[in-house]
Amino acid sequence: MEDEGYYYYDDDYGNEEGEAWEAGLENVYVTAKSMMDTMPEECAAGMRSVARDDPVGGRWSFKALKMLVRVCRRMKSYEEMLSYYDQVSSFSHNDVSKGQLQKAMTKLIDEAQRVPVEYLRRMLETTIKVTSRDMKSFGKLWFNAKLKHATLTLQANALDAVLDEMGPVLAWCKEEDQFAFKKSAQLFLAYALLLRVYSKKKDYKRMRETFFLSTSIANTIPPSRVLGGVMECGGKMYMHLRDWSSAFRAFSEAFLHYNEFGDPSKIGCLKYLVFARMLGGSTIDPFARREAKAYEDTPEIVPVAMLMRSFAANDVREFIDVMKLHRDSFDADAVLKPCLDEVLEQLRLQALVAYVEPYQCLYMERLKEVLLVDADEAERLCVRAVAEGKLNAALDDEQHILVMQREQLTDSEVEQLQALTRWSTTLLELNGDARKKLERII
Repeated sequence: MEDEGYYYYDDDYGNEEGEAWEAGLENVYVTAKSMMDTMPEECAAGMRSVARDDPVGGRWSFKALKMLVRVCRRMKSYEEMLSYYDQVSSFSHNDVSKGQLQKAMTKLIDEAQRVPVEYLRRMLETTIKVTSRDMKSFGKLWFNAKLKHATLTLQANALDAVLDEMGPVLAWCKEEDQFAFKKSAQLFLAYALLLRVYSKKKDYKRMRETFFLSTSIANTIPPSRVLGGVMECGGKMYMHLRDWSSAFRAFSEAFLHYNEFGDPSKIGCLKYLVFARMLGGSTIDPFARREAKAYEDTPEIVPVAMLMRSFAANDVREFIDVMKLHRDSFDADAVLKPCLDEVLEQLRLQALVAYVEPYQCLYMERLKEVLLVDADEAERLCVRAVAEGKLNAALDDEQHILVMQREQLTDSEVEQLQALTRWSTTLLELNGDARKKLERII
């Protein structure tokens, strides 16, 4: 049973000995409250009698209505729970201040996080409606209810509806008033939710704008879990932009924040930062950190760690074997799937450069065996390595030989080599197109 010990609290309302009826109501209230765990129906009956018999409809009615919301939730009588919550949210009496009302509504919403989502949604909608009438007193509660409601909408994958709902929220966060300084925390939370929406929509332009807006907010210390989500979205954005080093840093931060909070999303971020590390050519070992080392042998991380080790060893065959063995798990990840071929390409380029280092020239046939590709692909990789400045070499198309250039080339020679490289690349592309057309004809 969930821990609800904090339900049993009473506010100090001052001297209660003046009226006999008040003492009687208190006695009924305390007796009913003691039965909440063991006899919830009797508890509810007692609380109804308190609300009914309160001659002034003041604090005892308010306390009884709050308990009725709780006990109905415990009994899974959700329609009754909502009915009593409506009465709490609209309660008005001199005995109950706006601060006490906001505190009660906030606590009841927090306690209702495990009820069926439709009832939680209706509870939040009631809160939004009531608090919107007095934003000066209830602005913070209105924001929290709107954010929770938008989160439920996001979970239902109604992305455009979330964007519509967040419009007024952003406007409120940006209002210039005496609370503007304190609203920076709310603004960060709003941007964090929007980033999740844009990430699902793959709207990388708005992701970029929102990411930089969120990370530029000063004077706020966001929760670790929320900050982890923001940095994870930033990492995905950088991956799309092919800014591997920035992606590595973003995913590293996301992992640390998730790990601090204990969020399971840390595993995904650890996988992503390993891929960003390989794509960026970094020599940093992600598992050198104590926080990451603890997860190196977990089933989800093992395949990625194996890829990283084969990548570092320039072992193309081992890398491909790991890819094939764990292809289903890689393909199931929307971030990793499009990166696999790119990482393999980087590995082959890296292995090519390392392998040809001691030689003056090499036949394509040998490079085919090293890189595990056909002749055309081996030539294409050589051309790319030369074009990107990774190799100082020339390709002999007639002999199918890669000839290393040990002397420093002049500027004109570099230009000629680049022109030949572009020409060779074009020929390879035309050859590939012709082959595809021929295959379709056959």
